[in-house]
Order: sequence, then structure tokens, then C-alpha cells
Amino acid sequence: MILVADSGSTNTEWIVIKNNQIKFSFTTAGFNPYFTTSNKLYNDLKNQLPNGLDPKIIKHIFFYGSGCSTSEMKNLIFNGLQLLFKQSVIEVNHDLLGAARALFKNEPGIALILGTGSNTCFYDGKDIRKNVPSLGYILGDEGGGDYLGKLFITELLYENLPEKISKEFLEKHQLTKSQIMQKIYKEEHPNQFLASICEFISTNVSKEPMAGLIYKSFTDLFEKHIIKYENFVNYKIRAIGSVAYYFKDFLNEVAGKYNTNIDLIVKNPIQELANYHLDLI
Repeated sequence: MILVADSGSTNTEWIVIKNNQIKFSFTTAGFNPYFTTSNKLYNDLKNQLPNGLDPKIIKHIFFYGSGCSTSEMKNLIFNGLQLLFKQSVIEVNHDLLGAARALFKNEPGIALILGTGSNTCFYDGKDIRKNVPSLGYILGDEGGGDYLGKLFITELLYENLPEKISKEFLEKHQLTKSQIMQKIYKEEHPNQFLASICEFISTNVSKEPMAGLIYKSFTDLFEKHIIKYENFVNYKIRAIGSVAYYFKDFLNEVAGKYNTNIDLIVKNPIQELANYHLDLI
């Protein structure tokens, strides 16, 4: 039995493969090494495994995770998984490699992750050859949900939004401006809070200045990341993630201004990742 996992900051999607077939999938909490520990991962995952899934019978785990870009961060995840899956062969990779494998299999291209945060890379069909640093939700994440949420909140707190929009947002989420500051600077996972604002933006996309904020977010993505990949117009560009999926028309409109397009957008990579590993069996 094999487990394939795609983990973001918010949740982790898992697929169980048995006898060369996909058997079922399930969801647990997200395990970003910057926001968890090995022991916390172990305890959280142990309590969230589906009934009947015995860790002892898992032969191999392929874990792709947000934040797993260095040996130190990979080891943190590896150690947490090993506490639970003591008899399994465990491979921990960056979610960017997972996105590239899911989107391109063995073909070259530029892969984008646009979910809670964002990341990009040039993939040669086997390995990641170049990665413009993401820098995270404070300094970067252009094109990601937390970046778009940050653009909205900044305009709200500077009182640049129409009063009706500001009032509607604050009332819907039962927030004051001081509570927003508390969530961003004092509470855990401010990136998730910022990304959660995308739902409000999506449901009010026809109102000003929502479209402008979305265009700015994706324009910054291209300016800070995509154009830095040499000959980017000669490669397919594909994207994974809920922000790419729900704002795909805006993303492709911005891409068109850079003489390219996004020829495939996948909301969730886990199915394609599982297929990638099935092809290798």
C-alpha cells in the first residue's frame, strides 16, 4: 500500500494506492514545517487518519509539502511521519516538485502554485532547474491567496475601499479593524486568514476595486517571477491551486499581456500526482 500526499499550509490531501489502483482519498490538516513540529505532526496525523488505515501496512509514502524546500524542513516532516509510519519508506519533497510532476509528468514547462501562497519553477521534465524565490506571505507570494488578501486588507485599513464594501466585509466576518491587526500580527497562521479573504473577493468580483486588485496580484506574479525564466514564452505555463482555478479568467488575461497563456489549470494536484506515481509502478 502506498500513500501520496500533497500538503499546503491549510490542509493535506492524501490518496491511498493498493494493488496498482487508487483506492480512496482523505484530507487532514496542513503540515507546513514552518508552522508545525515533528511531534505535532505525529499527534495531529494520528488523530486524523481514517478508521481502518493501519500505518503498519503502508509500504511507501510520497509526501509533497509546502515549505519543504531545505533539508532541515524536509527532515522535520520526515521525522514526524516516521514516528507514525515506522515501517514505511518515506520520501519528502517540495510541493513545487509535486506541482510540476502533476502538471507536466515528463515534459518541460513552467509550473505555478497559486493557493494560500504562491511559488513557481522551471521544470525540465525530471527536476526543477530554476526557482525564483517565493519569499512567503510577508515579503512575497505574489499571485497567491494571501497576497490578494493582503492587497484587499491594506486598502481597507487605509480606508481606500468604498464604504459599502468595507462595511459589508467587516460585518460578514464580524471583525473590527483592530481585530484584523490582531489576526495579522498576533495570532497564528496570518497567511491563512489573509487567503480566506479571497472568498469575499470572489463573491464581489464585479464590484470596484476587486478586479483591479486581482489584476495587480497576477501582474506582480508575472513581473516578479514569470518573466525571469529565460524564454518563458517558448514554454507551456500551467498552474495548480484554488486561486488559479477560481480566478482563471483574470490570470489568462494577464498572461496574454505577456504574449503567453496558461494552457492547463488544476484546482487540486493530488489525483494527477497519484497518476504520476502509478505510471512508475
